Amino acid sequence: MDPHSSRPHLLRRSKVGLPVVAAAILAIGVLSAPASGGTTDNAADPDTVRLLHVGAADTGDFLGALVAPFEQETGYDVVPTMGGIDIFDQARASEADIVMAHLGFTELQEFVTEGYGHWPATVMSNTVVFLGPPTDPVGIATAADPVEAFGMIAEAEHPFVVNNLGETRFIFDTAWNAVGRPAGDWIIDPGLSGPAAVREAARRGAYTLWGLHPFLMLQSSPQPVNLTAQVYNDSLMQRILATVVVKRPPGRVNEEGALALQEYLVRPDIQATTRNFRLEGFDMPVFWPAANQNDN
Repeated sequence: MDPHSSRPHLLRRSKVGLPVVAAAILAIGVLSAPASGGTTDNAADPDTVRLLHVGAADTGDFLGALVAPFEQETGYDVVPTMGGIDIFDQARASEADIVMAHLGFTELQEFVTEGYGHWPATVMSNTVVFLGPPTDPVGIATAADPVEAFGMIAEAEHPFVVNNLGETRFIFDTAWNAVGRPAGDWIIDPGLSGPAAVREAARRGAYTLWGLHPFLMLQSSPQPVNLTAQVYNDSLMQRILATVVVKRPPGRVNEEGALALQEYLVRPDIQATTRNFRLEGFDMPVFWPAANQNDN
């Protein structure tokens, strides 16, 4: 088959009047709201930072523990909330002060270019994993990287179910090209995506690819699958998450607090905390530092 530190100081709240950052921007006439967007009348709480994030940013309740020191340092109360598929529409409606989502999202690009958000800051990467039978019949746990792992599966011609979900299909195509475009009936593409592809792989005793976060959510459901995850420290498997501070009219969002949180998340010590976070059963990071991608 042919499948084809000189960083700015940490911003703190102003005790009087408008937040310091918003007041400064207003003074030079830069802050302006886009003509369209949400119409919520709720005023922002200057003591709270509303962090709206995609699910993959909070594997193992990671975010709560990560921002706890920030709350102690600044006095802000950070409220992480998982957004839906309309996460940026929620932000347009002033339902968030800062959004954390994958950098490549078209919706993120539109949100920024339409003037609703500051330029994104890369913070960390979550991970896509190989899933396979618990016995690991090909032995990919010993592979140095995901391309070697896929090469071992190809050499053994062990069944591999293609997961057609965007990033997983891209990783499969890249690995398949990297090992010489092997053909054979062992490559199974039933046209499935996400959990349906994973369940098919489990049914066949095959390998596949999927995000670690949704896999762990599936395993905690009433109908888990008989597969285990293999994590690799390789950029091919990592998806960069970025934060975007929301720009809305004064009083609608806590822009100052959001900027302070963003500065905190990209600090080297917090990036180290991100890398050192572990989940039970995994001896490698599940989040990888990505703040080095910014202009520091």
